[in-house]
Amino acid sequence: MTRPKESHGVAFLPRELFWMILGYLEPNELVRCRRVSRAWNEAFSNPAVLLALLKKLFPWTEEVKNLGSETSVDEQDQGRRLFDQVASRYNYLARGKPRSIQKFRLCDDFGSSGDREWYQVQPWGSHASHMRRFVDRQFSEALWTFEDGLLVYPSADHQCLVLMDLETDRQFMVPFIIRGKVVRRVRLQVSLLVVEWAEPKAFHWLNDSDGVHRHFASSFDVTRGENQGWNIVPRNEWKILFLGHPLSERDRFFSSHSNTHYVIYIWQPNRSLYTADEDAPIESLFVWDISKASSYRPSLDPTGRLRDDSPCDSPSIVARFGFRDLEFFDIRQRGCPSIQRLEITDDAQAVEITENVSIQPEDEPPEIFGLPQPITTSIPLVGNGPHWRRDFEGVLPPYRGNCSMQAESMELNGCIMKDPWFGIISQVTVLEPNLGFCLHFDTWTWVQNQTTYLSIQTPRSTITCDNWDFVGRGKLAGSEKYLMGENCNRELVIYRFDR
Repeated sequence: MTRPKESHGVAFLPRELFWMILGYLEPNELVRCRRVSRAWNEAFSNPAVLLALLKKLFPWTEEVKNLGSETSVDEQDQGRRLFDQVASRYNYLARGKPRSIQKFRLCDDFGSSGDREWYQVQPWGSHASHMRRFVDRQFSEALWTFEDGLLVYPSADHQCLVLMDLETDRQFMVPFIIRGKVVRRVRLQVSLLVVEWAEPKAFHWLNDSDGVHRHFASSFDVTRGENQGWNIVPRNEWKILFLGHPLSERDRFFSSHSNTHYVIYIWQPNRSLYTADEDAPIESLFVWDISKASSYRPSLDPTGRLRDDSPCDSPSIVARFGFRDLEFFDIRQRGCPSIQRLEITDDAQAVEITENVSIQPEDEPPEIFGLPQPITTSIPLVGNGPHWRRDFEGVLPPYRGNCSMQAESMELNGCIMKDPWFGIISQVTVLEPNLGFCLHFDTWTWVQNQTTYLSIQTPRSTITCDNWDFVGRGKLAGSEKYLMGENCNRELVIYRFDR
């Protein structure tokens, strides 16, 4: 008696031979094999086989990490779904094409009343990370922020700041009133949302053209709520610039924060009629303790009379550095800044400033764009020293204004950008799986043709394709499941690789 013709298929081979064949198939090819016949569909849908392959091919993924050392009955039943989910995601990543695209309209600079409501801090026009000290292409700072699956952006549909959970697509309104304010910067970091803003009307005038506006920062704790929701609770508010700050393109300030402290670096041109010097701007650095919740709102108390009656838990300055102090620590920026990263250490004992300078190596052939030399300086918050200067671990892209003072380090080994460092605009790296996204110019033609490209590297693939969806602000953020940026039409664009 002869066996049915179907029984001679690969699905009925001995287990060892079947596993050898699986080793030659890509995950997406394995899924397509189910279309051959019912027997193949059953063989290539076996949960025991798929879960073993999932652990072997994608050990870094969240799905595998959530699996126990011993596979439970429920996990066996979900084996096919989990494998197909991961295989599909990495198939789209390998092709450089999203599975779906989401777009969200961002607020216009001017609100419905005609008053300016959004005006980000403007980028520098010169920077030491460029060989000629002239920033070749400037990007305005983005007014949206992302951390650990949470996105905060100014929604044009809701006319307010919205927090969006990218896992569930649920949106939550940030309890921050936009009307009557000019938002300068929005940053979500260590589960603390900080919004820096100014009053629309000048508090006083420096001269006929430069009005001084009071600037404040409002913070919000972002915590997990019930039913997969999020709680956004106001923590405190503080006045970030004692004498105010003009709303101009020449006056700049950059900041960072931890969960307990806030640091701000201020850079303003010298307007003195007698001592004005382009190479000697007014510089200062302040550190605030913002760890405690406080009901005191300095924006509602212009005279400061209510502060004496408020609890002592309101934010306070714990360290301040004038231009002479910055000179002492050898981090004064002067007319051609080199600073690209500003951080507070986890123990809140020091501020770390990373400077990036393009140099020509000695005794080597000259480089047209130079080579980056990033150096980190740690200065203590108490006392006058010692300060610690050291080489920065990694490479920073040239400053173009898009990342503010939060430029992400590029890896020295395994960097997804194979071309010289100078063409990189922005990069996102997920270290554990060695997965990364890189927005960059073509190194050899970008001076004449500034076409932007998106490179995607996973442990299993690398691809580069041209991209116009993320050139509006030149900023990238995301993970292995999604990638986001801003286009030139004031839209926040999200590439979804998971669904």
